[in-house]
Formats: sequence, C-alpha cells, structure tokens
Amino acid sequence: MEKKYVNMILVNAKVCEIFYSLQLEGSMLGYPAVFVRFSGCNLNCEFCDTKYAFFEYDTLTQSEIENKISLYNCKRIIFTGGEPLLNAYFIESFINKLKSKYEFFLETNGTIWVDFASKFKHIVVSPKFDNLNFDVLKKYSLQNNVEFKVLVENPDSLKQIEDFLKSLNINSATLQPIYFPDEPLNQFLERTRNIIEAFKQSKLTNKDVRLIIQNHKIIYEKQRGV
Repeated sequence: MEKKYVNMILVNAKVCEIFYSLQLEGSMLGYPAVFVRFSGCNLNCEFCDTKYAFFEYDTLTQSEIENKISLYNCKRIIFTGGEPLLNAYFIESFINKLKSKYEFFLETNGTIWVDFASKFKHIVVSPKFDNLNFDVLKKYSLQNNVEFKVLVENPDSLKQIEDFLKSLNINSATLQPIYFPDEPLNQFLERTRNIIEAFKQSKLTNKDVRLIIQNHKIIYEKQRGV
C-alpha cells in the first residue's frame, strides 16, 4: 500500500522544543518522559495552548535530536506538537534507527493515519470536534496501543462526547476539561468542578471512561518545557 504522509523529507525536521518532564495527562500520568515537540499543525484550534509551536522552531537532523534526548536518563520519548505526524517519514526513520534504545509514544489529533502505528508503545489520539476524520479515527480505534483523550469544554459537551464514542464503538477513553490559554485559573477550576459533577451523573460512567484534569496547567500555569 502506498504511504501517504504529508512530509516525505527524511533529512531534518522543524522542532519547537525538546524537554524532560513528567507526563501529567492520560494513562501515562506520572511517568517521566522526554518530549519532542514538532512545529506546525494542520489545524488551528481556538483553545490550543501550544500555538507558539506553529512558528517557533529549530531545523534539526535526526542525529541532533538523538544527541539532545540522550542528555536525559530516560527511555520514554513522546512525539507531540503541533501535529507530529506532519513529519511522519522522519519519525518512522527515527524510530527504526533507535528502537532498541528507546520506547516511543505519540500524541496526535487523529487526522493523519500512518501504517507504522504499531511501532509506538502508546498513542494518545485527541480528536477535535470541528475537524473529525472518521476514516482515520476508525483505524486508530482498532489499535490496541491507542488511548482516546477527548477534551471537554463544558457539562453540555458530555452528551456530544457520548455520541462520538458510540459512533466509533469506543468503550474506553480519557476525558479532560479544556484549559483556555487566557482563562483565569479560578474560572477553569470552577468549570472543571461543574464538568466533574455532570460527568458523575452521565451515562459515560457505565463505560471505561475516566475524567482527569490538566495537572500541569494548575501546577505550572503558562510555563513551558515542564
């Protein structure tokens, strides 16, 4: 089958930042990891908290990225963005080169499919309701290494999420209240409490669905590289 990736250049990629931190979202909550944040995205979500990754970057080779991640005593590497799969060929080549040394993870918006998805130890798919690609999402839903992380704007969003999960026959997911970039922390916390109370009364509690908050936003607020 022909591979249809967006960027077929293997030599280098635009990387916004590389940093070592704890994963504070999803099923990897609490695990240390090295984050490789690629620049560029095929979406432009209003609530995006990494818009700086649209235009801030260094052009790095695979060797330069390897040298940077080797500075940390950590075998978990998380590709994030932006949308990292805009650099799919680059990422696949990087994994093939270093798969004996590291475990690779992916955070994606679920609009781009790659046929090397099984090479990731874990994939977090965070679909955006304004830009759903059901053909791609269906493929991800059939993978054993995929976690769906769905953002929640307000309590009324839960019914839409319930319908979405049902449409793809997804029984397991992580929900996460959206933290808007310019939102005061106390307002976010109040809205999160309202979402939690609504979630407790929803039909989603009868599935393998959990709700967690954006811990890093509460702990570090707008600080980057944490």
